[in-house]
Amino acid sequence: MDGDWLRLGRAVRAARGGKGLSQVKLSEVAGVGRTVIQTIERGGGFDRVTSTLRSLEVALDWKRGSVESILEGGDPLPLHGPGEQDPAGSLRQGAYGGLPLRVTHTLIEGTTLDTTIVPLTPNADMVVVVMGKPKATAEQLKSALLAWEEERGYLARLARLFDDPQGTPEPWREPGS
Repeated sequence: MDGDWLRLGRAVRAARGGKGLSQVKLSEVAGVGRTVIQTIERGGGFDRVTSTLRSLEVALDWKRGSVESILEGGDPLPLHGPGEQDPAGSLRQGAYGGLPLRVTHTLIEGTTLDTTIVPLTPNADMVVVVMGKPKATAEQLKSALLAWEEERGYLARLARLFDDPQGTPEPWREPGS
């Protein structure tokens, strides 16, 4: 991909500094490795705008498309204009138990295909959210749902494991027990 990758690196470094984030902390917030942050800040280019760069947009409170704007010589796009509401603001503020931004990013951008809650113990549940990618075709989403249906069977057996007082799932019990 063409563009001014050094300019992007400087913008990321400036935004990170403006938020008082170290490279390590930004990498944790964005869900990427520190070396990725270092590479971007040094001006290392990518072939295209990746999910890593989208995660950085979210972590730096930039609107989607900011990476392209910077690469083309512009500035990061503000998350929302004056007087506008940020529809994802509640997610960014940790409304979902402080989920990592890479998860928040997926929740914001994807299409929810299905959800389920699997009770693990009396004090814990597992929440599964099946998300379709933004550019997935209807056929690709259908295929994903079929794969999810197969996985759901595994989760049902996991739930039964914790319902069994002896902790042994029924399909694997010894004969006669």
